Amino acid sequence: MAAKRKRKAAKPAKKGKARAPKADKEPKEVKPGPPVESVVAVVTGLMLIVALLMFDYARGVHYGEGMFFSAKYDEAQSSAE
Repeated sequence: MAAKRKRKAAKPAKKGKARAPKADKEPKEVKPGPPVESVVAVVTGLMLIVALLMFDYARGVHYGEGMFFSAKYDEAQSSAE
């Protein structure tokens, strides 16, 4: 059989000042951010602009065409020689 353990006697309660109840805090006002649809629209627009620039750069370097990077073809041809 298992031996019985002795329990320690409980300590008497301290006599002191009672704590004042805490005041209820007002809930913080949550300010919503921009809606998801507007964020997606901005990100999509930026990605389309970057894609246009990358495509125009590739056309400028390889074919000498494009709106912004058509002069890159001449630089690529002169450096290859």
